[in-house]
Amino acid sequence: MALHELIIAYEAATSSFLAAAEQLESTHLDKGPAGEWTPRMVVHHLAHADVYCLSRIIQVLSEPGSDIRSFSEEALATSEVLAYSTAPIEPALALFAATRRETARLLKAATESDLLRTCNHSEYGPITLETMITLFTNHPVGHVQQILDAVNS
Repeated sequence: MALHELIIAYEAATSSFLAAAEQLESTHLDKGPAGEWTPRMVVHHLAHADVYCLSRIIQVLSEPGSDIRSFSEEALATSEVLAYSTAPIEPALALFAATRRETARLLKAATESDLLRTCNHSEYGPITLETMITLFTNHPVGHVQQILDAVNS
């Protein structure tokens, strides 16, 4: 996919998630099927995952060929300090929006040839910037329905 198309999809995914999150009221935050993440947890998860995503994009643009390591979603979600199940979502939403804006800015400054830059992922091996962008674009899309289910239940 062309860089311009990737950026459009990335920004659309960002807008879609933020629009869904704007519908959340305090009564929705802790709703969810048993054993699954609540909307509150999803918001924190996306905010923190996007910090990792932004740092990886910075790394592949500035240090192609370097190593990046996998992170544990479960470790983040169960950390008492991170408090996914109780912390307010407003700072996390602001963080998500800010990292997404910065990522979009970097992508708009990148070139088509930059899409071929790679880093070595500890779990997946060599991964291109294009693949990263695609993964990071799709990530919040998968969580929008969780938010909407809570709002509509």
